[in-house]
This record gives sequence, structure tokens and C-alpha cells, in this order.
Amino acid sequence: MKLLFTFLVCLYANVIYAGDTTVVKQQVLWKAGGSIFPSLYRHLVDFSSLPSIPSCGPTFSNAQGSLGSIGLDFTYDYETMPISLQSRLDIKGIPGTFYEQEKILIDDPFSIPSYTTAVIGYNLSTSLYSLGLSLLGNYRIDDKLSFGAGMRLGGIVSSAFEQWEKLESPSNAVFIPDNTRIRNEFSGPIPFISSLEAGIVINARYALPLNESNTTQLIPEIGYEFPVSDLLSSSQTWQVQTIRFGFSVVYSYTREDTYIVPLETKVPIIVPVIAITNPSRNQVEMKQNLTSLIQSPIKVTLFDTNGRQVDNVINIEKKVARNMFSIINYVFFDSSSADIPTRYKQLSEKEKDKFSIDQIRTDSAINLYHNVLNILGTRLQSKPDATINLTGTNSNNGTEANNIALSKKRAEAVKNYLVNTWNIDPKRINVDGQNLPDQPSRVNTGYGEEENRRVEISSNDPDIFLPVKYIDTSFRVIPNDIRISTDRLNKENLKKWELRAITGNQSVVLKTGDSFMDDTLRTFAENISDDLLNSDNLDLKIVGTDNSGSEKILGETSIPVKQIVANKNKVEKYNLITFGYNSSAVDEANNFIIQDVKKNILNTSVLTLTGHTDRTGAAQYNRALSLRRAQEISRFFTANKIVTEGRGFDDLLFPLSLPEGRFYSRTVRITVDTYIDEEKK
Repeated sequence: MKLLFTFLVCLYANVIYAGDTTVVKQQVLWKAGGSIFPSLYRHLVDFSSLPSIPSCGPTFSNAQGSLGSIGLDFTYDYETMPISLQSRLDIKGIPGTFYEQEKILIDDPFSIPSYTTAVIGYNLSTSLYSLGLSLLGNYRIDDKLSFGAGMRLGGIVSSAFEQWEKLESPSNAVFIPDNTRIRNEFSGPIPFISSLEAGIVINARYALPLNESNTTQLIPEIGYEFPVSDLLSSSQTWQVQTIRFGFSVVYSYTREDTYIVPLETKVPIIVPVIAITNPSRNQVEMKQNLTSLIQSPIKVTLFDTNGRQVDNVINIEKKVARNMFSIINYVFFDSSSADIPTRYKQLSEKEKDKFSIDQIRTDSAINLYHNVLNILGTRLQSKPDATINLTGTNSNNGTEANNIALSKKRAEAVKNYLVNTWNIDPKRINVDGQNLPDQPSRVNTGYGEEENRRVEISSNDPDIFLPVKYIDTSFRVIPNDIRISTDRLNKENLKKWELRAITGNQSVVLKTGDSFMDDTLRTFAENISDDLLNSDNLDLKIVGTDNSGSEKILGETSIPVKQIVANKNKVEKYNLITFGYNSSAVDEANNFIIQDVKKNILNTSVLTLTGHTDRTGAAQYNRALSLRRAQEISRFFTANKIVTEGRGFDDLLFPLSLPEGRFYSRTVRITVDTYIDEEKK
């Protein structure tokens, strides 16, 4: 029985071993599919007639035709290189229509003088079919985009032509001796047609997935074929250039490979079963403080922005700042809906009487913007001569395509709220509707459709959309760079670790890691919340979790925090100057903000302009776009020091799940930081 028990334990261990070390990997072996390519052809020729076919016409120079090809594709992708080999077997139809015109003098006994000008049209229509094989090498830029080049070799499997010469004018003239207006009519197979056709091919492809596993793809493609051979085996020249555009549908044939990762096997040790209760642990980001039983000091070094070591004191510089938020004059709507979304704050009659723009307290342009209808109602009440235009728009796609009635209903919904809640005279509100806005967002994305479903608000009084101002306190942490030495800590038996900043009962995780920990941990004071930095002391603790799930403090230290109120600095922050989609142009509506900035620039001012974008497009392009936005704004100012920077979407200002978040992210933030010398003042 004991021997049987030992055998079962070993067998069970082997089963677990096999399960734990089995890796299944899906490998694409090759891809195959079909293609359809409409094509445009340009015939470059130098002959007056086909070989052995009589013709009286001048030399043909070129012709055009359009048809296309169908084919079968086979592709092999290299795993270790961004290269794929592609072959395509296709049949290509190559039509051509040739025409030349000639004017000659002919006898005309009924005119004075006794001759006139005749116009003869020379017509040649050709049709060729080529069966060919293309071999290309494609370079993959990413998983979707690739560029290729190679060769197509083919043979002419069918050819035909029709030829005729027509006397187009005058209407009373004929060819002699047959007395007809058409001569040299011939048709049949093209004589001396070459049996081979060859050309150099270049193309660009973009793969679109058709299923979740991406094994079936739709690949739009555009290509060009330059001929290197003549279609005639005689001395005449006849070559055909091809521009094709179409698509392929391909299926990827895959193989699942199973790998067994070898592990060192040891004789199993039978351990008595012991009941273990795992300690309860807090799973949220904010951690409770841990009290050390054994003091394990760690060394902390602070550095300034230039990389110079400074005293181990964190200085919190507080400045009173005046903020200015611009208001987007749009109200966005849900798909196929004319109801104002619930995120827009709509007040009751009692709430409306207590509402005041000056009482709005927020650090977010989005929260402020969601009061746009109430801000609009308040300002229309204070400006009885002001009128507004409400233009409803739609995405012009799906159920909203050409649905101008829906656009007008959206505008009417905004009007009804202003009339019923804010008692605005309906005669002061003009309502209209159209499909896409005059300046739409890109319509081939879901983001663009959301942004185009809106009501645009304009007014004859520019004060209606003046930016909203409020006062707040800003913080600047000096120094910012914190480096912690961990080389003397006991890092054995670690499953994971956390670096926590703690003051009182507040705790936040600054950095985490697995069993490996660098000898120097680096973090930044700006990552520490304002609540923690309001204290006079900041504790840093490195907490480790061992394989059994128990937590313990590996090391800790304390850094003094000094609060500094910068009374000699005046800070003006302008949030935000907004831009249209993919635009760096300054809108006319931003002139008020620009003029206000100019009034607050002194000789001691530092002007910082930071450009931002939403997440649509490539990161590198958006960084350049955001910098262009900042530079475009900087042209309006003169200051002792101007700093322009482009963040792109590396530093997202607002959530992008809502269209207003994306609009407010297309911005330039302006900060005017001015040192005020009281004695000189």
C-alpha cells in the first residue's frame, strides 16, 4: 500500500509538471486567397499599322483601356523578419482603343477653288488576355501596412483586333475605287503577337481583419506595373503600363505547436499537511500605514531639474492662480437621439434661481462645460438684446444619413430648455438643421461620428461665450527627483514589493515590482498627492510580500516637507484655447483670451505654452501637431521668456471617452508666471 501511495504521488506530480510546462503556440504557416483588381492601361506604341495589315494612316502613339484581373494569392511570412514572399497567379484582360486623325486635300469639282479638306479617322481596337505569375517581396511596416516589389511573367493566351479607316468629312466624299466612306476593314488575331510578357511590379497593401482571430483578412491594394518587354515580336514597339487598385481576401493557415519546457526534476518530498490561514490584505491603491517592528533605514537623495544633488527637504511652493476656462459652443448628442444627454446639468425652477456662474467651483474644464446650457441661459438673461443661432447636425451615417429632421429636433431640444427653464424669449433663438457640421471631424472613425452629432451655438454678442474665471491655489514641488538606495535591503524570498508614501493615515503606492528590485529606485514628488504634501513630514516605506503572502517593511525613511507661500508671484492660467480636428489654426473666438494674456505679461513674466492633442493618429505626428499649436499661439505674444512645448497625447488632459473630452484635449494651455518686486512696484 505504501508503494502504491508513493507511485500515485509521483504520477500526480508528473501530471502537474506536464500541465504547468506545456506551452501552445499558434504559428501562421502561409496565407492563401483570391484577388480582384480593376485596372487602367496605357499603351505606348510606335507603329502605323499592325504587321502585315494594310493601313494608310499615320503612326499611332498611345491608347487607353480599362478592365482588370482576377487571381489566386499565396503568401509566406517570415517570423524573424518583417518580410513576406508573395506569389499571385492571375489572368489579366488588356483592352486598347487607338485613334489617329489626318487632314488631307481632295478634289471637289463643286467648290471654288476645286479642292477641299477631308478628315480621315484611323481606328484600331485591340483585346489581349495574359496568364501570368507574379513573385513579390513585401516589407511589413506593421501588422497591417506593407509595401512590395517584384516581377510579373506572363504569356498571351488570346488576342484580337479590329481596324477600319473612316472618311469623317466632308459628308459627300467617298474613297475610290470602292466609292465607300470606310476602307481597310480588318479583324482577327493580332499578327506577330509575342508569346511572353514581363513587367516590374510595385504595390502597397493594408490588411483589415474580418474575424476575431485575424485568420481571415480583407487586403485593399494599389499597384503599378512597368513593362520590360514588347507585345509584338516584330520591329514595332508596343508596351503597356498598368495601374491597378482592388482587394484580396486571404485566409491564414495556422499550426498549433506544443512545447514542453524542461524543468529540473527532484525526488518529491512528502510534507505533512498544515492548516494555514492567509492574512487579509487591502487590495486598493490606497494602502494602510504599516508600523515598523524593526527599524531598517534607507538612504534617500534629492536632485533638482539639472541633476544636481540638493538638501533632503521637499519644498512645496504654493501660488494663488487665476484660471480662465474657454467654453466649447457645442452640445453633443447620442446616436439617433434628440434628447439632451444626462451628463449636461439641467436645472429645475428652484435650482435655476440659485444658480450663479461665480459659484461654480471646479478644476476641470469638462465639469464646467457640462453647465454650458446654464451658463448660456444666465448670460442671455443678462444680455436682453443678444440673439443666438442653434444649428443641429448629424453624423450623416447609418440611420442619421441625410436625416436633417433629426438635426432640427436636436436644436429644438436645446431651445426648449432655454425657453422653459431660463424663460428666454423664443424669438431670440433661431433654429436650423443640416447634415455634417461645416467643419466636421474625420467621418471614417467612430470618434468622428460622435463629434459630428451636435448642436452648434453662435451669437451676435461675443460676450455670451466669454471664458469663465475662478481663483485656485497651484502647487510646485521643489525638488522633484527622488532616488532611494536599496542595495542594503534584504531582498530574498520576495514575490513583489511596493514603494509607499505615507503621512498620518494617508498612504499611496508610488512604485511596484516583482521579485527583482533595482539597487536605486527613482520616483518623482509630483506623483505624490496634494493631501500628502500638505503635511510637514513625508514617510517613504518599501513593503515586501513574500511567497506566503505576508507583508513586511524592508526599509523606511522620512523626508521633511516645507510649505512655502509665494506671495511675490502672480500666476495666470488659461485653460483652454481649443483647436479643431487636426488643426493648428487660431480661431477668432480665442482673441479675447489672447488679449487677456497680453495684459498680464510683465518684464518678469515667464510665459509657458503647452500644446496637447487627443489620441487620434500616430504619437509622433501628434507631438509635432501639439508643438505647432503652441508655436502658433506664441506668435501673438512678446515676453522676456517664452517656453513652448508639445506633449501630444503623452500627457492626456481629459478622458477621451466623450467627444467634449477630445475637443478639450486639442488645446494649448497658457501659464503666465510673474514675479512681483514689491519695492520696485
